[in-house]
Amino acid sequence: MRVACGLILIAWFSLPAAGSPPARQVDRETLQALDAAQRSLRAAPDSEANRLTLASLYLKIGQNHGAVDTLQGYLRTHPGASKVLRLLSVAYLREEDYSAAKGAAERALRLGQRDSAGVQVLAMAHLGLQDTDSAERLFREALKLDPNSVEANFQLGLLYTKQRKNLEEAIRRLEKARALQPDLAGAYIALGSAFLESGNARHAADSLETAVKLTPDSAEPYYVLASAYRKLHEDGKAEAALAAFQSRKQAEADRRAREMRGRAYYEEGVNLLSNTDQLDKAYEALAKAVTELPAFDAAYYRMAQVSYLKGDLRNGLASVREALRLNPLEAEYYYVLARCLETADPRAAREAVEKAAAIRPGVADFEELLRELKGKAAR
Repeated sequence: MRVACGLILIAWFSLPAAGSPPARQVDRETLQALDAAQRSLRAAPDSEANRLTLASLYLKIGQNHGAVDTLQGYLRTHPGASKVLRLLSVAYLREEDYSAAKGAAERALRLGQRDSAGVQVLAMAHLGLQDTDSAERLFREALKLDPNSVEANFQLGLLYTKQRKNLEEAIRRLEKARALQPDLAGAYIALGSAFLESGNARHAADSLETAVKLTPDSAEPYYVLASAYRKLHEDGKAEAALAAFQSRKQAEADRRAREMRGRAYYEEGVNLLSNTDQLDKAYEALAKAVTELPAFDAAYYRMAQVSYLKGDLRNGLASVREALRLNPLEAEYYYVLARCLETADPRAAREAVEKAAAIRPGVADFEELLRELKGKAAR
């Protein structure tokens, strides 16, 4: 069960999990911010602020494992850092590890200030664990601490709408969330459902018409909108909304099928990688994966590995550079780039492995290759 999202978590929950195809493109400004944050952390590894800044950037772009590693590294020497624990809880929520999220959020609240945002994070963990009674109680507590919380108003209203209870309060909470954040499409969708359940089809249709303008590619609001139009006896509009729902559901099904095929080809290729006699078959499977999912950076990375093992450095470079174009934040990609360049361009290889070590400090393979390249340069 994936929990719904509101204000403070929406930027993180809406992103794909790290390693899942396809990769999310990262803009130049974010890359520059990441590079600056990584340099700041290397210069002052014991700085809590530097850890939080870097981890927040990792979460923003869906690099959840980077966020978890960054935060856990600080907690090993500062186990009572409540702000770090809270952000770690958010990272676990992104990974749908709700038990770990609950534990981190509880520790954060016990060790630090019990404010609305921290209570909301704990509520989201309980919601993920399907403990709706505790989630309801915590969202209510969060609203006492901050009545203008978009997250708590939205989540409590959504919870009541799904449970088909307290519909008047659900509508009131969702309307407040909508007023506080007018572009929150989820609030319009939930309001449409709540209005429909309460017998107000006209208000439902109005809200859902706004929802489809905000999220034209989403299937969900069209289905509820079709139901609202039927209640209003607007049959033509109902048929059009249902047709839009069906076309978008088909598109979603097609995307899921491509992803399943791409993932299956990828797993086949990775399994074949362990047998050096099967490298050609491994490459063929991985090539099929990127045919299904052209933005699947991990498949290009594995293709680069195969090419390197076969001694085909030209194709290895082309593949790993494509992986880095799609996802310039994976340390292993820079390591393979360095391996492909170490003979032809030792300086560029050194720069690549330095980047790998900057993203993931302390990895033995990275440090060993860096020492080798530095030693060759000194001779």
